Amino acid sequence: GEATTEATGSEASESGATGDVSEATQKIIDKGVLKVGSSGDLYAYLDQNTGEFVGPDADIIKEAAKRLGIPKVEMSLIPFSELILNLNSDNIDIITDGMYVREDRAQQIYYGDIWYTQGGALLAPENGTIDGQDDFDPSKTVVGYTPGTIWQTTEGWAADGKIKEARATGDQTESIVALQNGKIDAFLTDSPVVENLMKFQPETLKGLKLCSNYKDTEAEIGRIAPSVKFGNEDFMKDINKVVAEMRDEGVLDQIYEKYGLDPKLHAITNDQKDNGLNK
Repeated sequence: GEATTEATGSEASESGATGDVSEATQKIIDKGVLKVGSSGDLYAYLDQNTGEFVGPDADIIKEAAKRLGIPKVEMSLIPFSELILNLNSDNIDIITDGMYVREDRAQQIYYGDIWYTQGGALLAPENGTIDGQDDFDPSKTVVGYTPGTIWQTTEGWAADGKIKEARATGDQTESIVALQNGKIDAFLTDSPVVENLMKFQPETLKGLKLCSNYKDTEAEIGRIAPSVKFGNEDFMKDINKVVAEMRDEGVLDQIYEKYGLDPKLHAITNDQKDNGLNK
C-alpha cells in the first residue's frame, strides 16, 4: 500500500508527469523546459532587478506549466512582429505576449482559449487640448504607435483624414518619450500598459494624461490568448484546461491585481473563453 504510493510519487515528481497529459505536453515535460516567446513588454518580461520572468501572461503560463508538471519555463526575447515566425520555426513552444486573437493570425498559428480582454489607452500631454479622438486636428495632429501591434489602426485615422499622420515611434518606452518631448501629439497603446505604469511607475508618464474621451471601436477590443504552432494543439488543450481551473479558483484575478490591472476591465468567465476560431 503505502510504500508503492511513495515510490510512484517520487517517480512522478522526477519526470514531472501527472499521467493525464497529452503526448505533446509529455514531450515538453521530458525536454524539461517550456520556451515562451515575448517581446518583453508589460505582459511578459524579465524583471531587470531579479531576472525573473514576470507579467500577467508570464504568471499565467508559469502557473499553468507548473500544474502540468513542466519543470521550467524560459522566456525568449523576440520583437513582437517576429513572434509568429519564431513559433513556426520551433525556436519557441508558445507565444504569451498580450497577443490579440485575430483571424489573419489564426491562419498561421493555433490559438488557445481567451485569457482576458483589454482595450486601448490614448496618452496625450496633460496640459494639451487632446482628450480623445474628437479633439484631433486633421491639419496637424500626429499620433504615435508601436509597429506590428493592433494600434497600427492609427494608420486608418490618417487615411480617413482624422489626423495628419500616424507615426511608428518604436516600442512603448520610446513612444512615451517621443510624446513627452513633443515629437508626437498623442500615443495609442494597450490600456494594461498604462494602468500598470500609472500604478507602479507614475514618474515614467510625467506630464502626460490618459485621455478620458478616448473610445475603442469593436476592432480594438482585444481578446488575448496564447498560441502554439499547428500540430501542437493537444498541448494547448492541456493549457486551456488548467487555465480554466485557475480562473475558477480566482488565481487569474489575483494575477491581474498584482500588475495593477482592474479585473472588472479585464476578466472574463469560463463561459466567455472560447476564441471562436478553432472549429
